[in-house]
This record gives sequence, structure tokens and C-alpha cells, in this order.
Amino acid sequence: MRTQRSWIRCREAWNRRPALVPNVCKIQRYPEGDSVRKIVYFVTSSLDGFIARPSGGIDWLIQAEGDEDFGFSRFQESIDTVIQGRHTYEHVLQLGPYPYQGQKNYVFSRKLTECQHAEIVRQPVPEFVRWLRDQPGKDIWLVGGGELAAAFLDAGAIDELKVFIQPILLGEGIPLARYIDRDIRLTVIDSHAFRQGLVQIHFEVKK
Repeated sequence: MRTQRSWIRCREAWNRRPALVPNVCKIQRYPEGDSVRKIVYFVTSSLDGFIARPSGGIDWLIQAEGDEDFGFSRFQESIDTVIQGRHTYEHVLQLGPYPYQGQKNYVFSRKLTECQHAEIVRQPVPEFVRWLRDQPGKDIWLVGGGELAAAFLDAGAIDELKVFIQPILLGEGIPLARYIDRDIRLTVIDSHAFRQGLVQIHFEVKK
């Protein structure tokens, strides 16, 4: 009964603050173990922590050269599910053919009424993640954007971050994680510098 009341409160708070994880939901945490699917925030950022310009532009990104794909192909083999916020999804659609056709797609939105490539999620983040982790499959890619990433971090739902730092300062833009309500401690698992100037840092989120 206590759990049921908690989820009722969680849903009510979500309806009041749909863009963010409600404070009442933060107590929900997810067990670690070999059988639990990991949620990975795989993202590119400027040195000062922005993933896009204020307009959403990503013209500043360094493009891969030759056979180099910055480990993206290997990462894609490890996941079969993609999660995005509405703004990120709509921006991806503008870039060309939809790139995540081979994965199960979910888009968090309270405004979309239909979505060609994905299922629309209207649940609070903790409730959705609890359900998703119980489904069979590989790891899960949280594509973004920054506000949804902050919601997942606040809920304790992200296991790892793989951040590609571009050698550029933007000064302003959309932050890597917007509106985090608490400190998130990270452990560095690995790092790698690419010849084009990018640096990848692989973090584990301390639970």
C-alpha cells in the first residue's frame, strides 16, 4: 500500500511538473547487478558543458574522418533501446533519415499525440525506468536532451556517462544536464584522446 501511495504521489507531481523528475520520486532507486540493463548517457559536449547552441545548432561538432567513428559503432552494438526528449527527437528528424531505426525508440513528451518512429512516454521517469529495466534486451542509450538527462540523473536512473568533449568553448547553449537538484558524484572508468582533438571520458555514476 505504501508503494502504491508513493506512485500515486509521483504521478500527481509529474502532472504538475512534466519537464522534470518530481522531488517525491527521488527515493526510487534501481538495483545493480549483471542482469540489470544499464542506461548510458552517450553525448558530445563543448569544453564548457554545452551540447548545443541556444538555438539547438550543432554545427560546431567535429566530424569523423576516414574510418574513425569515435567508438560509436561498438557502442551501438551494446544497445538496443534509445530514449529521447521531444526537442531532441524533433531536431534529429531535421538532420536527415532517422538514424535509430534498428532500435526500440521512446520519446518523453506530454505534447506529442503521435510519433512515427517511437513510442511516446508520459509516465514519470522512475516509473518508466523501473518497467524498462525489467524488459529483456541490451543496454539503453539516453540520447538527450539536457533537461531529460537531468531528470534521469535526479532519479538515479543513469548508470554511466560517455562524454565526448569537443575542443571548443561556446559560452552559452543547452547544458549537458539542466536543472539538476543535487550533486551527482562520478567515477572515471576510462578516457581516450582522438587525433581530431576530441577527448572521451567514460564515467560511472556513484549510487
